[in-house]
Amino acid sequence: MNRYLHFGAISLLISLVACDGTTGSIPDGGETGEGISALCPDDDGSVLRPSDWTVESHCSGGDADYETLFADDVVHRIDIVVAADDHQATMDDLASLLSSGGPGADLSEEPIWVPVSVGFAGKWWQQVGMRYKGNSSLRSAWQQGVRKLSFRLNFDRYEDDYPELDDQRFFGFKKMTFSNGFKDPSLIRDKLAADLFRQAGVPAARGAFARVFLDSGDGPVYLGLYTMIEDPSNRMLDTQFDDDSGNLYKPEGEGAKWGVFIEEHFIKQTNEEEADWSDVRAAFDALHAVARVTAPAQWRAELEATFDAPGFLRCLAMNQTMVNWDSYGFMSHNYYLYADPADTDHPGRLRWFPWDLNEAMLFEDRGPAAGAGEVLLESVSTEWPLIRFLLDDVTYLQLYADALQEMLDGAFAVDAVQASMQRYHDLIAPYVVGADGERAPYTFLTSDSQFDTSLSATQGGLLQHVVARHEAVQAALVGLR
Repeated sequence: MNRYLHFGAISLLISLVACDGTTGSIPDGGETGEGISALCPDDDGSVLRPSDWTVESHCSGGDADYETLFADDVVHRIDIVVAADDHQATMDDLASLLSSGGPGADLSEEPIWVPVSVGFAGKWWQQVGMRYKGNSSLRSAWQQGVRKLSFRLNFDRYEDDYPELDDQRFFGFKKMTFSNGFKDPSLIRDKLAADLFRQAGVPAARGAFARVFLDSGDGPVYLGLYTMIEDPSNRMLDTQFDDDSGNLYKPEGEGAKWGVFIEEHFIKQTNEEEADWSDVRAAFDALHAVARVTAPAQWRAELEATFDAPGFLRCLAMNQTMVNWDSYGFMSHNYYLYADPADTDHPGRLRWFPWDLNEAMLFEDRGPAAGAGEVLLESVSTEWPLIRFLLDDVTYLQLYADALQEMLDGAFAVDAVQASMQRYHDLIAPYVVGADGERAPYTFLTSDSQFDTSLSATQGGLLQHVVARHEAVQAALVGLR
């Protein structure tokens, strides 16, 4: 029987296993029993931690272990175990949310959370919150019969019910996101694109490859190869910014276009208890000030006091060099804003960084969205004022052109990017195709060749895409001179 034919869903149990392929027996986690008293730095004598905890792996307050979780040369295996009843509840919930409606329909509410046990590198984490994530991607996968679904983990979601698990962490991390590679037969775009943004000087969440297994009582089932990605509201602010106390926003909806100010569309990810959006409002007002037409130099100065416009242009330059249509200018989501208290020139001004990069380096004929491949974004209207207003300004247009050239010469240099693509492809290949590869219904692939040729194909191959984008950007820059 064809391994890619969709079969009915089977029991859900998620296993993320250590990079050496080992698993451990599930401890009595969640039960105090013979535990460890005052293990974590902030514990008092009344706290009895589970006996399998260590300071480095489970306690909060220390450094996040990026070296263990986000090395570029490993494919992790992680195990998550979920009770059969909880698994069935998640499937029933998704059926209710996703069985009707078109691909672009918004979810009426988020999928439910359930408690799971997570295993990694011979250790276990108990009562971890898990829920599925996504919108059109989740609906499309569900309606196609694909059960390789993106999800989130929150390691202390149930701490109020289990005091011994208070502030439980996963090698320093509170949250993790797992991306399923929707619309990405190469399964490397999420990680590679974020790597390229960071190399270009743009903040972006770190990712690593992980085999995910799932067991709800009938034994572990391989869910496929995922990209494990840090949650931007967690340790990323500690490591890619100098101060993590600022407001972090994840804009979504009409207001995220910046044409009209809609406070509730700038969704807070930090400092949620403070009903203060004055930093975003100030940037919005500066962007739309009449000085843009009457006094451009004054407009730029006042805008940059509230919004890091050069940083946005640098992000935009990499975005358009690689092509990423599912981003600002075409979709009103998939970016974060951070009001950086440690900004040297203007403390608290907003800095922009990208999110959800599985469709980066994917160029298709998308009708009105086909302009995503435009280097200079000529067809983008004032519906997207951050692009149109800035690129219509001669000073900012020159900054953007300079950033484009830097991308070609640096982070997006042909040989370096193609080498990274090949290295990641070779690294994950045994867990995507072949004896240990993905199987239906836990794959988006219709054949092994989809993955095998995802780099080398003449049409749509990533290696050729890099060359084509270099030619497109160079041609655009020549046209500006």
